[in-house]
Amino acid sequence: MVDFDESMKHIGSYGRFQRMTYFMCLLVGITTPWHQLGSTFLDAETDFHCAVPGAEGAGLPPNHTDCVLNYSLPIERTSSGTGWRYSDCTRYVVTSYELGNLTCPYPAHNRTTDHRPTQSCDNGYWYDTTQYKSSIFTEFGLVCDDYWLNSLSQSIYMCGVLIGAIGFGQLADFIGRKKTIFISLVLMIVFGTIVTFAPNYTVFVIARLLVGTTVSGIFLSAFVIGTELTGPDMRTWTATLPHVAFATGYMLYALMAWGIRSWRTLQLTMTIPTVCLLFSWPFLIESPRWLISVDRHDEAAAIVRRMAKFNGVTVPEDVLNDRNEKKKNDRRYTAIDLLRTRNLLLRNLNLFYQWFVTSMVFYGLSLNTSSLPGIDDYVAFFLGGFVEIPGLFSSYYLLDILGRPKCQCLYMTVGGIACIISPFLAPPYVPEHLAPLSITLAMLGKLSISACFNISYIMSAELNPTILRNVAVGAGSMWARIGGVVSPFVVYSKQLWLPLPFAIFGGCAILAGVVAIVLPETMGADLPETTEEAEHFGIKRKSVYLSDIEKHGEVYRNRAFREEDNPGDNIKDGD
Repeated sequence: MVDFDESMKHIGSYGRFQRMTYFMCLLVGITTPWHQLGSTFLDAETDFHCAVPGAEGAGLPPNHTDCVLNYSLPIERTSSGTGWRYSDCTRYVVTSYELGNLTCPYPAHNRTTDHRPTQSCDNGYWYDTTQYKSSIFTEFGLVCDDYWLNSLSQSIYMCGVLIGAIGFGQLADFIGRKKTIFISLVLMIVFGTIVTFAPNYTVFVIARLLVGTTVSGIFLSAFVIGTELTGPDMRTWTATLPHVAFATGYMLYALMAWGIRSWRTLQLTMTIPTVCLLFSWPFLIESPRWLISVDRHDEAAAIVRRMAKFNGVTVPEDVLNDRNEKKKNDRRYTAIDLLRTRNLLLRNLNLFYQWFVTSMVFYGLSLNTSSLPGIDDYVAFFLGGFVEIPGLFSSYYLLDILGRPKCQCLYMTVGGIACIISPFLAPPYVPEHLAPLSITLAMLGKLSISACFNISYIMSAELNPTILRNVAVGAGSMWARIGGVVSPFVVYSKQLWLPLPFAIFGGCAILAGVVAIVLPETMGADLPETTEEAEHFGIKRKSVYLSDIEKHGEVYRNRAFREEDNPGDNIKDGD
C-alpha cells in the first residue's frame, strides 16, 4: 500500500503538480457563486403599483402622469416611516371620464383624507424598469398576494443545495471526488439551461432547486481534493483559496448583472462558461487519499509517481509499496458514523452549529444588499464580495498564529457585534448622512462571517478521518443550507421590528463564537486516517492502537495526540 503522508515528504507539500491541479479546482469553483447568489438579481424586486385603466383613453398629455397617479392611487408610509409612496396593491375606483376632466396638478392623498372606494389591481401592474429590465418578480407577477413566492424561491434553491450536500457528499466518498465534480458540472449545464427558458414560476423553482444540488457537488469535492493533496504546512492556504475563488466569482457576478439587466440573458450567461470547464477533465486527478481509503493502492501509487515526475523528484519504492498493509475494509461509511462515538458526536454537533450560523448570517447579508441605505444595488453587492478577500486572507494568517478555534471565536464575535449595531446607525435612528456608518459595519460583519465560512470548512475537514472527510464537509454544508433556508424568514421578521433580523444574526453569531473555543486545535497536526484516531484527536490517550502499529510497524505518534504528562508512561521506540 502507499504511505501517502511519507510520500508527501518527497513530493513536497505544494509542488508544481499540486498548484496546477488546484488551479483547475479553483476555476471550477469560481462559477458556483453565480448560481448560489443568483436570486439577488434573478429575483430582483422593483417598485410597482397598480396600472391605471383608462389613462390613455382620457387623452391627458404625458407630463400629467403624476397628476393621474395622485388621483388614482392612495399613498401610504414607507417601511422606514420617513416618507410616502403609492400603494402597491390597491387603487381608487376611477373612470376615463373622471380622468379626462381632471384638473392638474392634483395632490396625493392617503385613505384617511380621501374616502373614495378602493379596489385591487384588476388591470395588472406597472413596474419600474429603470434599474432592472426584467426579473421573475416582474415577469411572473410575484406581487401582493403572491409576494411571498419570491422569498420562497430562494429557500427552495437552498433546499436543493442541502440535498446536494448530503447526496453528492456521499457520492464523492463512493465513486471519488473527480467523477462527482464532472457529473455535477454536466447536470448544472442541463438544469441551468432549463431555468433560462422556464415558462412559469413552478418550472423555474424546480429547475433552480436542481441547480442547487449540483453546486454542492462541485464546490465541496473541489475543496476536499485540494485539502487532501497538500501537506499540513500548506493546508490552511489551500483550504482558503476556494473561498477566494468564490469571492472572485461573487464580484464577477455583480459586473455581469450590472451589464445584463434581463434575467433570462443573465441566467444563460451564468450557465455557458460551465461548458468550457468540462475540458478540464485531463488536468484534474482523483484524490490519492481517497483511493487509498478504498484500497485502490495501484491507482494511488500511479498518481503519486505522476506527481513526483512532474515536480522533478522521486519517491522511494518502499514508500509506494509499504509491506505493512492494513486489513481491507469494504464497509461504506455514512453521515451517521460522524455521530457514533462521544467525541466525534460533540465536535460535529458544535461544527454543525458553526455552519448553520455562518450560512444564515452570510446569506442574510449577501442577498439583501439592496436594503443598505444610500448605495447602489450593484455597488453594494460588489462590495459584499470584495470585503470577503481581506476577511479570508486575514483568517489565513491568523489561523496559523492563533489556531482554528480562537480564530472562529474572534471572527464570530466581531461579526455578531457589527450586525447588532449596524441597523441603529441608519434612518430612522440616525440622520441620513450617517448611513455610511451602517454600511461600514454591515461590511465588517460580512468580512467576519466570510472568514468563518473558511474556518468551518477547514475544521470539518481536519477533525474528521479520511473515510468520513467528504461526508463530514457535506454534512456541515447541509446544516449551512438549513441556515440558508432559514435566512429569508429571519429577514422577513423586519416586519415586526426593523433591526430584529440583525439582532437575531448577531446574537446567534456571538453564541457560536463562545462554543467554538472548546473545539480541539488542529493547527499543524497530521490528518486522522481512521475513526479511532479522530475520536482521540487532541486528547490524552493511554493505550497503543493496532492501527498505529500497522501504519509503520511501530508506534505512530500523531502530533494531534498529546502524550501523558508522566514521562514514565510514554512508549519509546525499542521498548
